[in-house]
Amino acid sequence: MVSTHNRLGSATRLLRVAGIIPVALWFAACVSDKTVVLRYASDLKLERLPSARAVTVFRFADRRGDEGDGNPLRVGGMYGRYGDRVAKVYTTTPWPEALVEDLTIALGARGVETVAVKDQEYAPGSTTVSSPLALAGEIRNLSTEARFTLQAHVNGIIRLYDQQGALLLEKPLSARMPRDSGDYQWNKQASVFENMLNGAVQHFVRLVVTDSELMKLLTSP
Repeated sequence: MVSTHNRLGSATRLLRVAGIIPVALWFAACVSDKTVVLRYASDLKLERLPSARAVTVFRFADRRGDEGDGNPLRVGGMYGRYGDRVAKVYTTTPWPEALVEDLTIALGARGVETVAVKDQEYAPGSTTVSSPLALAGEIRNLSTEARFTLQAHVNGIIRLYDQQGALLLEKPLSARMPRDSGDYQWNKQASVFENMLNGAVQHFVRLVVTDSELMKLLTSP
């Protein structure tokens, strides 16, 4: 005969297991891979330049190393307390193409005539351009992540060339988006990862198209 003590012990274990299952399912849902949509909002703070030379915007090289896994759709992740990655964040469209489009829109808002080349990186001396100037560069970090805290970060190097391929400007730029930033119009329908990444990209694009050295070269005869 099974004792009352054993029956109570079995029931207790069943309750514990039953309680663990929902927690485990909740945790798995929290750390599953996420998908975000890259959206650029028109920047109303941008002022038109009185005059500017046309520029061709080329695809930026992906220099993110292990962070990007060599995948233009990978844009971040979630990490455990010991730095172990437990989930990844992906975009619905390749970020290099989105960045070219965003820069083209922002430069257009400043009155700069632009040509977008989303599928080709610029090679000085061998790439032919029809515009007087070519804007290219590399991205070393573009991510939205949960690592102790939530944040998004975009940094890279912009390069401006003349029509013959001579380097006119090379400059590092960096944009970081903390969770409590008030410098971005949050989309209530999107996830925090999506909002933060879009905010960081928006900030990076603004840094590019308002950079004083770059604007001086664009407006010089």
